[in-house]
Amino acid sequence: MTALPFPEPRPWAEANFAAAELGDKRRTRRLVDTAAQLAQQPEGSLPEHFSWNPLRAVYRLCNRPEVTHAAVTATHFELTRRRMEQAETAVLILHDTTELNFTSHHALEGTGPVGNGQGRGFLQHNSLAIEADTRKVLGLAFQQVVTRTDAPETETHTARQRRRRESQLWERGIRGVGTAPAAAVWVDIADRGADSFEAMQAALDQGHQFLFRACKDRRIAVGATAHDGPRLLKAWARSLPSQAEGEGTIAGQGDRPERTARVKMAAAAAWFLVPKPVHGVHPDWTPLRVWVERVCEPNPPADVEEPLDWILLSSLPTTNAEELGRNRDWYACRPLIEGFHQVEKSGCGEEDLRFRRAEAMLPMLGVLAIVAVRVLQLRWWGRDGAKAPAAAASTKEERQALKAMGYRIRTAGEFVRAVANLGGFLGRKGDGEPGWQTLWRGYRRLQDIVLGVQLKAGCVHSDLREFHNMLMTPL
Repeated sequence: MTALPFPEPRPWAEANFAAAELGDKRRTRRLVDTAAQLAQQPEGSLPEHFSWNPLRAVYRLCNRPEVTHAAVTATHFELTRRRMEQAETAVLILHDTTELNFTSHHALEGTGPVGNGQGRGFLQHNSLAIEADTRKVLGLAFQQVVTRTDAPETETHTARQRRRRESQLWERGIRGVGTAPAAAVWVDIADRGADSFEAMQAALDQGHQFLFRACKDRRIAVGATAHDGPRLLKAWARSLPSQAEGEGTIAGQGDRPERTARVKMAAAAAWFLVPKPVHGVHPDWTPLRVWVERVCEPNPPADVEEPLDWILLSSLPTTNAEELGRNRDWYACRPLIEGFHQVEKSGCGEEDLRFRRAEAMLPMLGVLAIVAVRVLQLRWWGRDGAKAPAAAASTKEERQALKAMGYRIRTAGEFVRAVANLGGFLGRKGDGEPGWQTLWRGYRRLQDIVLGVQLKAGCVHSDLREFHNMLMTPL
């Protein structure tokens, strides 16, 4: 591992892929070199990154039976978990599912229905770990890529419970992250898709805490025992008297800008009852003691169509204003994983991949997802980590190139701002912070400039020849 928090592409690729078990060391070396190339210039399709012969080598690599999604991603998952174990603060694990649409890729075999059922593609469920205090991205702790299957038209409720269901992605994602160390605080954060007894129980089984947004208006108990005070969840939560006020951040979406809402908060404990016995429910499960918190915006601005109104379910005791605000702020981090999905698909071009078989595509989806983590980490250095020394987020060659262009580079924030300028960010009053697309356009241009300087100095010719020879060596 490199000591740099944001290492240059080659050391980064070695840290994340060099331990991959692919049955042959040459395959692992090829994986590392491929990842380094993608990390340097992540935008665009594979043909835009590689000339024909190296591109063929990448396709050969992915079509090997030993090169699976699990084998390619295992090193990064383990690296992320080590960072989680070493964190001095609570770690938030953001879970969410996105659809990868390959409807226009008619030759691809192994896809399932997406969207309204007419499209074809995969479901990708990600578990992204960040530090709670700093919001620093630690990495992907787990990832699932699955093919959705159509439900039979005549399927009964009992048969549906026995079938492997999409809702189980959250439970499997939580268990896939692994067990938290005894002294650690790992908190699973998820939207309404995770509102299930199974997902809550999975978090507790792994030594995690959980903080989910409620979806179902289920029956709960609010008395001293699970048999006392039956209520319907949502009406009861909305009847709780306000205990604190504060401000909550509502992430931007589409044309809707990010805004800050003035909110009221309230919480109380309740019992979540074990579902009716069906296949897959453990017979030893007992009702869960859960804290229910409501965060609402009583006086939204006139132009707001949908005021903030969250009902949160948590295993964390929530008894005072500080704990109410903690849950509100932690749940407000969840849109970061939606941004991660945009980076994967729009920035790293996951949906532009062209393979004939799903088995060959899945390893490259894993590689590009890990490259997308690196994009988010660069953005972090421009925001929360902006005051760190420039050397923490850049190489000597990158800083020298920017200084030669007239930029003043002393801090990580100044480096990222200069990169954003190269990507077209003007930095005018009211422009806000540069987005990841602008940052990565600028980073790609910076890498071209650095490579040009190195080629002129004659310092990379031998490395390029070695890289080419490696790619052309048959496995």
